[in-house]
Amino acid sequence: MMRILAIVIALLIQGCVSMDKESEGARFEMNEKPSNGQALAYFFQPDMAGVWGCLLVGVDDVHKGCIGYPGFAKVEIEPGSRKISFTPNALIKIANLSYDYDFESNKVYYFEYQHFKSKAESKRAVESHYNMLLDYHLGWVLLEESEAINKLKTLKAWQ
Repeated sequence: MMRILAIVIALLIQGCVSMDKESEGARFEMNEKPSNGQALAYFFQPDMAGVWGCLLVGVDDVHKGCIGYPGFAKVEIEPGSRKISFTPNALIKIANLSYDYDFESNKVYYFEYQHFKSKAESKRAVESHYNMLLDYHLGWVLLEESEAINKLKTLKAWQ
């Protein structure tokens, strides 16, 4: 029984521990425009205590970028309905949150991973989930460009 418990605990925390280090890429600069009829999405998140890896960003189950803690990923996306997923860059890669979103060509999107103290607050998220261990909700919120750029200017890309 103890062996099973140890395995379960290891699986639960494996997404929080990684040998990766803090984001070392370029700092965010003023937004770019999408190329060739694509959509452009920035996914970003604040620092999260106890996490050292990056969060893989998937588009239709293909990893397109990695977000550090804190950090951002810039991803070009084909227009249309796409499955967006987020997976800890850990030994076992299990997507921990995903959502479908309809992207328009030549448009820029800004999604921030936010913490919410209540389920009611989390309603403004595109998608959210409840973390029982930390007792709060987490979710991806679509921000207006002016608010997003103000937050992004302090962040770095993963590589």
